[in-house]
Amino acid sequence: MKPIPSAPERSTLGAVLRGCRVAAGLSIEGLAERCGVSARAISDIERDRVRRPQRRTLTVLLDVLAVPDDERRRLVEAASVRPAGGEPPDPPRYFSGRAAELRALGDIARRPSGDRQQATALVVTGPAGVGKTSLALRAVADLATEFPDGRFFVDLRGMDDVPTTPGEALHRLLRALGVPERRIPAGLDGRATAYRSALYERRALVVWDNAADEAQVRPLLPGAGRSLVVFTSRRRLSGLDTAQWLSVEPLPAEDSTAMLRAIARSDAATDPVALDELARHCGHMPLALRVTGQRLSEEPGLSVGELNRRFSGEQARLRVIDAGAAGIHTALSLSYRRLGDDLRRTFRRLSLMPGPDFGPDPVAVATDAAGEQAERRLEALVESGLVAAVPADRYGLHDLVRDFAVDRMTAEEPDAVGPLRTSSLRWWLARTIAAGRHFEPDGPPSLAEFRDRAAATTWLDAERGNWFAALRSAAAEGLHEAVVEAVDALHWFSDSRVHLDLWPEVFRLSAESAARLDDPRTEAVHLNYLSWAQAICQREYAGSVATATRALDRAVRAGDPAQQGWALLYAASGHTGLGEYAAALRQRQRAWVMLRRAADREGLPQAMASLGSSLLALGRPVEALRVHERTRRLLRDPRYPIAAFARAATDALNCRRIGDDLAALGRWSECVALRREAVARLRANAMPAIEAVALVELAEALRRTGETREAPAHLVRAIELADDCDDPDLAGRAATLLVDLTREEPGPGGDQVPGGGQVPGATRAKARTSGCGS
Repeated sequence: MKPIPSAPERSTLGAVLRGCRVAAGLSIEGLAERCGVSARAISDIERDRVRRPQRRTLTVLLDVLAVPDDERRRLVEAASVRPAGGEPPDPPRYFSGRAAELRALGDIARRPSGDRQQATALVVTGPAGVGKTSLALRAVADLATEFPDGRFFVDLRGMDDVPTTPGEALHRLLRALGVPERRIPAGLDGRATAYRSALYERRALVVWDNAADEAQVRPLLPGAGRSLVVFTSRRRLSGLDTAQWLSVEPLPAEDSTAMLRAIARSDAATDPVALDELARHCGHMPLALRVTGQRLSEEPGLSVGELNRRFSGEQARLRVIDAGAAGIHTALSLSYRRLGDDLRRTFRRLSLMPGPDFGPDPVAVATDAAGEQAERRLEALVESGLVAAVPADRYGLHDLVRDFAVDRMTAEEPDAVGPLRTSSLRWWLARTIAAGRHFEPDGPPSLAEFRDRAAATTWLDAERGNWFAALRSAAAEGLHEAVVEAVDALHWFSDSRVHLDLWPEVFRLSAESAARLDDPRTEAVHLNYLSWAQAICQREYAGSVATATRALDRAVRAGDPAQQGWALLYAASGHTGLGEYAAALRQRQRAWVMLRRAADREGLPQAMASLGSSLLALGRPVEALRVHERTRRLLRDPRYPIAAFARAATDALNCRRIGDDLAALGRWSECVALRREAVARLRANAMPAIEAVALVELAEALRRTGETREAPAHLVRAIELADDCDDPDLAGRAATLLVDLTREEPGPGGDQVPGGGQVPGATRAKARTSGCGS
């Protein structure tokens, strides 16, 4: 994520295409006829109204115009760079009026802020469809020079069943502001503090679009500084104490007709009286004006008078949320009616998409169409103005348009709504399961839907809004077995995305579904997942202990000693977070007994290793070393039955623990040997984040022995790995030690160097059915 650049360094895509078209002696209409792309689409690209056309459209244009290979590669690469999550979209194509509102925004932006006393928070409020977001985006573009440190945009999805949480919104913005992943705090309060600190150092413009309510907005309010933070919301958000307000009303009549005139065909907008009447039918609401004007632009022979007659006879079925403005449903209905049967069916079924945006694949499933056919239909719906093109070749529906799609689906396919919704949810969960399997120790089945783990990661990240919403809906509709299976597949993936706020909710859903299935063992498994999420994602250590206690109860009821052992391990992790090391030791001792009784092959060595860590935390390094060495003997006994991945990974992590024990005992030569071994084993098991930590620890141990000749090479490697893993704190620690070493003469002994330290969650290794950490 990054702020938008101030200006392009080379010719734009539109300028190059226009030059090639003119050189070929083609008009826009002639090029449209040759390539099958609409003249309006070509015109929009040439005028840079569309800067990132769909891949299929760009390919056919470049082919027909025979653009040279070097230029072609540059243009394709430039067009494929989609706006990131924090980057504002382009200003709206058609914008009319709002001079007073833009002037007010400009005055606020330019108002002296004193000595960074307080950044400005502005609420832009008004009814649905009134153009709040369009106004904000126009202001973002107009005020670019006033905010040299960047302009940022985050959709809060306030009208969704589950709006974006403040924590997730702050995570997206912090990434856009350049904060590394590993430096983003896990909790909401920490993220809010980091956000306000980041804004204090900048003069930036942030737009939080489509806010739900005061509870969502309060953590997003700025602190001191010179930035401007804008919220758009249908609600007034009057409970905010520190904000200013700008109310947006429907357009004045003259601006409404100006918008219609700008969009419609010139020959369709000749009667000013009729145009004024049409603007009234649209309620002077920009959304309705835009859709209606698009019809007048694209439908030959359609007149303003005819549209006025149809509007007058149309019975609206939806009332606009918080607005009550006439005309929006009518405009959407009329636009919908002129679609062909296939496009109407596709549009209706977009209401089945669980998340805010989507690609062609789930639409193909919902409409029984091939992927390319679904994409063509979506492109046609984008052209109609009913569907929005979203960055990264995706599509979305405006809130009101989605409501209208739901209305049409219910009215025209009432018997199909339930079955189609269920099949859509099952499709999303099946894809989620297929992606999640790539993160299991033994990998996915041989005939996997995703080619590799990277592809699975890309899908899970891009579709997070959809699979998460699908899980919620599936749980609400009683698809409990599917929910449990999907979450079971996701628990390995959760290790790589521990910063996400959604895991407590994900595992709560699966635990509740397991309870509905009246399966105490499965409920214990998923309560264990939830306990992990509470401790790692939320730092809710007391809650984690309470959930693990519930898991223990269910495991006892199920007569499952393995899950009892895992529940005790999770409870111990919570006690450790609370600083209750003695309680953690007792729990881990009990866990070892239970896992040994259950013959849990993966759990037993983890219980032993974590028990040793508790002893070290209590200042008992001799006993800790004894336990960790016993763990090593167990893991290296070829007769001990354990999956190869679990054996190797747990052994590598245990080597680090032994190194910590030896360091605590001052046995530095032995510590160096163990840490060398740990580095080698971590590298062999492709665990780069933990290898980077082990390399720094090795350099620190070498410094204590005075044998520092090889230490700089280890630190350079650690810095490279830390950078690759987006861990600037570890990279800084390694760089500082590297500088210190260059200033020292080799010799025995040396100054005290802080040792140890772990990447949060780095030692977590889990059995397939538990997801438990050590």
